[in-house]
Amino acid sequence: MAEGGGGGDGSGMGGGGRTTDISSISSGLLSPQFILGGLVALAGLILLRTTKINWNIRTLLMCAVFVLFGVLVIMHQPSPLRAVVDPVTALMTGSTITLKKTTALFFIGGLSVIGVKLFCGWVCPFGALQEIVNRIPAPSGKKIKLPFNISNGIRISIFVISLIMVLATGTDLYTYHNILNPFELFDWHFELVLAVLVGAVLVASVFVYRPFCYLVCPVGLLTWLLEHMSIFRVRLDRGKCNDCNKCIQMSPCPSVKAIVDGDKMRPDCYACGVCIDACPTDALAFGIGKTKANRSRDRESGD
Repeated sequence: MAEGGGGGDGSGMGGGGRTTDISSISSGLLSPQFILGGLVALAGLILLRTTKINWNIRTLLMCAVFVLFGVLVIMHQPSPLRAVVDPVTALMTGSTITLKKTTALFFIGGLSVIGVKLFCGWVCPFGALQEIVNRIPAPSGKKIKLPFNISNGIRISIFVISLIMVLATGTDLYTYHNILNPFELFDWHFELVLAVLVGAVLVASVFVYRPFCYLVCPVGLLTWLLEHMSIFRVRLDRGKCNDCNKCIQMSPCPSVKAIVDGDKMRPDCYACGVCIDACPTDALAFGIGKTKANRSRDRESGD
């Protein structure tokens, strides 16, 4: 889903545009791009619930996602980044929020509440591209897992700087000459700034899992916040866990250790399913609620 420029359908909230109500958003969600995106996310949820997804299967799935939502023209406009950034900018400047972007924002948020990162992990084409590149062996032989307090601190700082820039100039940092908007790639825009950005992200992706998502993307920041309300997510059955740490070793992301340790503050989980496949005792599952063993442990600890 990508768009160039700030176009829209002319309908929106505020700024003299037509009021965007729930019925108009519901109608927008019935467009082909959102129906297809929803079906793919649903397929991802079903696979996570019923099938063990290893790295090879995941890579093939990400190739399909990249083609569907990054290459095929039907999935273009609006881009996920602009769907999040433009409404914030519009609210702060009193300008129009287009119906397309409002609908896309509801779509992203809705999927993220249903299942952790169902949008980012199963529909976003640039996220899929980063995962595909991450499968290339690193020259050093080792992949890097960035400390989440550092990566999230950078991501939050960029968002705050963008808000300050909106207040000062009326323009956000992400879409200013598209210096932080790699989704323009899918509209075949190849300006120098975009080429440098995408090139840097892809090189970094060889070493780091989804660097743009963890370090920059405002969509990733939003869905990380919504992740705390997600109905389906990776959950640990402590009664089955033998502390072998294979899930932590095999997983490309830094979130699994936090899940195993029971941390309240967890890094983004992109629902790849690799940790579930790696677990030899089936202690991890993409499920709802706490297991009986975990509830008993919480009662004993007084949580």
